Amino acid sequence: MKKVIVVGANGFLGRELCKKLASKGIAVVALVAKGGDYSFAKSLHNVNCIEFDLSRIVDWDGIEEIKGADTMFYMAWAGVSSTYKNQVEIQVSNILYGIQVMEFAHRNGISRVIFPGSASEYACGNEVINGRSIPSPSDLYSASKVATKFLCQTYARQNGISLIWAVITSIYGPGRNDENLITYCIKTLLKGEKPSFTGLEQQWDYLYIDDLIDALVAVGEKGIGGKTYPIGSGENKQIVEYVKIIRDMIDPTLPLGIGDIPYKNKTIDNQILDISELNEDTGFTARYSFESGIKLTIDYYKNAIK
Repeated sequence: MKKVIVVGANGFLGRELCKKLASKGIAVVALVAKGGDYSFAKSLHNVNCIEFDLSRIVDWDGIEEIKGADTMFYMAWAGVSSTYKNQVEIQVSNILYGIQVMEFAHRNGISRVIFPGSASEYACGNEVINGRSIPSPSDLYSASKVATKFLCQTYARQNGISLIWAVITSIYGPGRNDENLITYCIKTLLKGEKPSFTGLEQQWDYLYIDDLIDALVAVGEKGIGGKTYPIGSGENKQIVEYVKIIRDMIDPTLPLGIGDIPYKNKTIDNQILDISELNEDTGFTARYSFESGIKLTIDYYKNAIK
């Protein structure tokens, strides 16, 4: 990778990816959502920030800075929050945006494209997720990911583009500020309050943000086109165990509301990833244990809450 386009560069993942690529001396064209905050890029060398409109992908052809790019990470996706995950118009638009991004890559000689998929594409399968698992999405968000994957893979084969689909597990770390389970748990406990949960019996794989970025860069550099790579830590335990680790680091005397909330479904979904193929092809292994990563994350929120 010599010149890389990162679409959605001012999101949590895109921002950290730009920082990592720039630190490796790779020229980065950071496409950032109009009106979004991209002050993170001011101190970075080799990063050009360009505002973009996802509904006008055809206009990207006129961006002079994209000329000569060899790789693109498509980190933009509409309707990620739970509020919008089952809104039909938003999720169907994501499918169209995905194929339009592939057409953009083809028109501009971009030979390698990496899409961030989600482990939620396999939420109802309840089996270990590998590169050949059968999708079983549980909502329209994950269903749109599956549809986009198959359409874009077909387009890539027809037009000689090396497309890699990264199936990403649940990510945590400094800078993630949406109300996911880990963030909610940390913020609530730091206030000295009791967080409420379901029974948290699911077997789950959590990955620290820096490890995810290392994996994405490794896939960009060494991944094999056409493959689907699950990206996780390669370890799993019941979510209740992760929550207890967080509580014990903050204050072991605080109560946990395990079981306060009933399960929405009768089945318990697990998220266990097989990353052996990722390791074999790219050499990736996670550097952070959950304990070391969550300590850094707790410290971040302690400072943020002050």
